[in-house]
Amino acid sequence: MAEAEQLGGRGGTFALAALLLACSATVLESMAVGVALPAISIEFEISSTMATWVMGAAQFVIVALLLPMAALGDAIGYRSVYLASLAIFVVASLACAFAPGFSTIVAARAAQAIGTAGVMSLGFAMLRTVFSDKRLGQAIGLMAATVAIASSLGPAVSGLILSVANWRAIFLMLVVISAIALLIGLFTLPKTPPSGRPYDLFGAALVAAMFSAALLVINGLANGWSPLVLFTGAGAFAVLIGFVLRRSRGAKSPVFPVDLLSRPVFALSICASICAFTAQAIGFILLPFYLIYSVDMPELQMALIMSVWPAATAILAPILGRFANVIPAGVVGAAGLAVMAVGFALVAQIDPTSTPVGIGLRLAVCGIGFAVFQTPNNRLLMLAAPRERSGAASGSLSIARQFGRAVGTAIAAFALLAGPSASLDVMMAAAAIIVIGAFASVGRTWFKQAETS
Repeated sequence: MAEAEQLGGRGGTFALAALLLACSATVLESMAVGVALPAISIEFEISSTMATWVMGAAQFVIVALLLPMAALGDAIGYRSVYLASLAIFVVASLACAFAPGFSTIVAARAAQAIGTAGVMSLGFAMLRTVFSDKRLGQAIGLMAATVAIASSLGPAVSGLILSVANWRAIFLMLVVISAIALLIGLFTLPKTPPSGRPYDLFGAALVAAMFSAALLVINGLANGWSPLVLFTGAGAFAVLIGFVLRRSRGAKSPVFPVDLLSRPVFALSICASICAFTAQAIGFILLPFYLIYSVDMPELQMALIMSVWPAATAILAPILGRFANVIPAGVVGAAGLAVMAVGFALVAQIDPTSTPVGIGLRLAVCGIGFAVFQTPNNRLLMLAAPRERSGAASGSLSIARQFGRAVGTAIAAFALLAGPSASLDVMMAAAAIIVIGAFASVGRTWFKQAETS
């Protein structure tokens, strides 16, 4: 496969720019659209609960299709699937911008989510086709910084647009960013040959249904759905995972990557990632409510303080990426998660007398720990998979992120129902979850030594 050194310095730079722009578009989509929901509900004269389907429909599609899209990339080539997904994202974003009614925008958002799933699932695989293993850590660090910056700026940019224009301008912004990424990618992303192995369409459908059932249960728990719905979803998930595992065992390139999960280093990396993103979601959801309602902090000040976390990650991740190929990912990842756990324990000590500077420093500790963990972890996970299974590894990373966020959201929803005082108690529970991830991270060192001995 072509690498940056073969493409030349400028070719590699432009290819990286295309990948980072596409990544920022998908992250902005998930962060910025939420801010626009009130305006969408007013224009289409629907309830706030109904408006959440603008987000919910997309979430279901993304989670369901991450692994199937990754497997499709493994089968027919990463570049083809990635660019086609980006093109779908551009067209669907344009459809969202000009949607005449609520049902239309929900359908357009579902189509947009197909593109998002393809871009998210194959982003790291494309990085691996562009960069050598030596430079992969640096590229992953830049990707992590891009996600952090886009996550931090998304709500602010959306709010700024809404102050001077209609909510449709947010989707037009996504069209511009993703179209530029597509144009650059068409000329700079290296060709990736198909594997020659057939695509398991039925297996992909089973995996999509399995994750949809899991997401149904998680959302149902978070929103207090009826026990009948929850038991039906749980039963469907149990049946589907049995079918998925049975179909995946022995397959050369299964959609559900049991071949990769049988590798201890890969499986432990996924476990650590799920723990980190579960805790992150808990913090990002609960802390704003606590700061506004218990600390009586103005919304603008709260937003600025919350941005300290992603800002710390964005600053540190590219620096760590430069040294990712020489630092032991297991030990460093565990150390990063330990720092993150300390940050959550400090956040749990916040009270109405805490100063904004003190709260910001606590969040900076969380962001630093997350950055120290994430870049080495993602690099080790990608390199733990054979190059021809880069798509499956990349999709697994995205699934870990999305699944962790879904679980964290459900835990946060329970805490919000219990009242403000429970929020800080759950922060300590999040710290415990991070510690579990730290043990998983350091466990990789033992398995790496066992493999080399």
